[in-house]
Amino acid sequence: MRRHFIPIHLFCETPQVCFFDASVPHSNGTDVLVHYGPAISPPDDADAQPYVEQYYVHQHQVDHNLVLSGRRTFILLNPAWAQPHHVVELERAMGALEIPVGTCHRSFFGEEGSLVLNQSIRDAAFSYATEFIPVSLRDRPDLQQARAVEPWRWSWHHGHIRRQHGPLPA
Repeated sequence: MRRHFIPIHLFCETPQVCFFDASVPHSNGTDVLVHYGPAISPPDDADAQPYVEQYYVHQHQVDHNLVLSGRRTFILLNPAWAQPHHVVELERAMGALEIPVGTCHRSFFGEEGSLVLNQSIRDAAFSYATEFIPVSLRDRPDLQQARAVEPWRWSWHHGHIRRQHGPLPA
């Protein structure tokens, strides 16, 4: 199973300046996500006891998330995939993480927060009113089953994107 990352093209990097091209072909939507400290997006379902994870799932938008500052961890769930559970420790060097239509996703970030640019591709049926409603695992056995599968983990390691299966090493 491949996850797609749209590469950045570094023009110049010095201790004081980082200049790069972050273009995503055919992008027609741009979102900037600023988190000033630790947070989870979307937040857990507060109506469920105990709290249950919630996810965004777009039907008319493909996301391309690029970390500009900090780090962000994404959890991706898609019961239609042979490998339905992925955890991506996204940082700028990896490029923009593509999140396909129909893929449930949530993200979290640490004390330092993060700055993310999402250059999305939206189809004609896209609506702000319907694309950003969180889906709770509470009433979704298919997503609960996908979440229970041991994840594939993606990270930046020694200048390359690394994929590994199973729990993180101690």
